[in-house]
Amino acid sequence: MRDSFGISYGGRSAEDLFIFLTGAERVAKAALGDAVLEGRHIEIKRASSSTLNQVRAVKYLTLVVHHSPTNSWYVVPAHVVVLLVSRRLRGQHTENPFESATINLSRLSAYRLDDATQLRDRTLAAIEESDKYPELRELMDQVLLESKNLAEDSIMRVRQLLKQLGLTAE
Repeated sequence: MRDSFGISYGGRSAEDLFIFLTGAERVAKAALGDAVLEGRHIEIKRASSSTLNQVRAVKYLTLVVHHSPTNSWYVVPAHVVVLLVSRRLRGQHTENPFESATINLSRLSAYRLDDATQLRDRTLAAIEESDKYPELRELMDQVLLESKNLAEDSIMRVRQLLKQLGLTAE
């Protein structure tokens, strides 16, 4: 398994390792998550430091983290990710913390696995646990839709004004 670098592929080694250890499959569309385990989508992150970047609570997916320096795994239920991110006033590079946030691994110590052989079972258990909160999943779907609508509206209004000001890019 080779590491790919850059913001889009930095976690590929963790995804490959998770797939190898659990029998999961890679997703067909990255927007849905990083892997599919028994028909359920999962977000996988590789952490090379104590800070986990670009956590997207709005997706309402179980978060699996591989801390590469210690070869440690964390499995965090989706509702816990939402809870942790909800304490933020703004996100990482965005106003909305649910779109993208940072989380320190110290906040995830309760979700650290003792052994990588637990990875499959703990991931499925985390998914099942988060399924107990369908109203939270629905709200995250609504937050995502509102965010997309706001972006679309903002783009339209800014482009319209740029055109009126004669500032169109060709």
